[in-house]
Amino acid sequence: MRPMRLVASVILLCVFASCGGRTVTRGGGYPDGSRPDPDRYAVPAAGETEILAEGVSAVSGTSLDIARDHALDDAIRNAVEQGVGAYIDSETRVSNFQLISDDIYSRSHGYVSSYSIISESLEGDLYRVSIRACVKTGEIEDDLTAIGILLAGQGRPRIMALIIEISSPSDPEEESVLMDAALFETAVLDHFRQKGFPVVDAAAVREILEDDQLRLILQGDDETAALLGLEAGAEIIVSGTALHNMESRLIAGSPRDVHRYSVSTRAVNTRTGSLMAGSALTIELPFSESLARSRAADSTARYLESAILEGWVRGENTTVIVASNADFKIVQDLRADILNGVRGVIDVVSRDLTGSRATMEVVSETSSAEVLDDLASLDTGFTITGFSGNRVEIRFDDHDP
Repeated sequence: MRPMRLVASVILLCVFASCGGRTVTRGGGYPDGSRPDPDRYAVPAAGETEILAEGVSAVSGTSLDIARDHALDDAIRNAVEQGVGAYIDSETRVSNFQLISDDIYSRSHGYVSSYSIISESLEGDLYRVSIRACVKTGEIEDDLTAIGILLAGQGRPRIMALIIEISSPSDPEEESVLMDAALFETAVLDHFRQKGFPVVDAAAVREILEDDQLRLILQGDDETAALLGLEAGAEIIVSGTALHNMESRLIAGSPRDVHRYSVSTRAVNTRTGSLMAGSALTIELPFSESLARSRAADSTARYLESAILEGWVRGENTTVIVASNADFKIVQDLRADILNGVRGVIDVVSRDLTGSRATMEVVSETSSAEVLDDLASLDTGFTITGFSGNRVEIRFDDHDP
């Protein structure tokens, strides 16, 4: 699978035909038959990308107007297809064609907020239309996530949360605080569950959580967080604190309770111990503690989800190889073989060699599943003894030191 790329913005320089650009807003139409000023073309808003696309339709057997409409529809679909291509590669699009066709392409018009016709022409039996479109790539990303395309590309990693709600920064371990924490955690996990992420049960996490682990994780110890996540069977752990306090303020001349949530969270890849995303935000709302909590949890989850997806879409994936019966020479031989024989590999880092146990990280533009497939075809001399998520375990064959 080729790299998934997130296009933050696409700037396209267009040469307008002599007839000028023609702006159309979806749903607006031209009820008075007028030609809007091209300068009214909508500038892409947040979550939108400007894309240049062309559509073609055969004229034979149909009227010129119908052929033009079909060419315009084709251009809009092609613009949306380019928007999809900003998130997933052509191989993934082919393997998931039916899903994407049913869920994305069938609603092409809904993803285009506005467009301008740059040029249109009749060339023999073909009618061509070129457009400049504002495509709602943010919505495409959401919908691709909803149907599991982005998650599938990462092996459907499981996510767990350990977010403690506290009323003061002093002691996050007292029982009343832990009861409150479940409410915030549940709201965050519900967001990820609704987006299609497999979620580790919070009760299972609490059963294996130790006080020392909790304290270290809340202090930002990513290694401890990663170890806990591995023990719980999660590939991603979200940890942090939600500090809640309340103060009375005059609102419209009357004293009102204002609830403030200051939330600090981190998302860690448990296989590599690397930081995937971090968030720090403050939400203030009057009257309702539950509404303030819900708003803070939703904002936190949305930000972390976006950052995690953006990291995946950039296309770099890390696969951890843990090898037994290893020595320095055989590890270096494997590193060379991976660089030369595994598709999409950017780098191989020898992270650790203790006794006969070695840890390596394979940074690639392909998924861990694809790295695993190519590893099996290498002739270095090892047996794959296990794998889970982004972690592969191997044992080198007996060899002379």
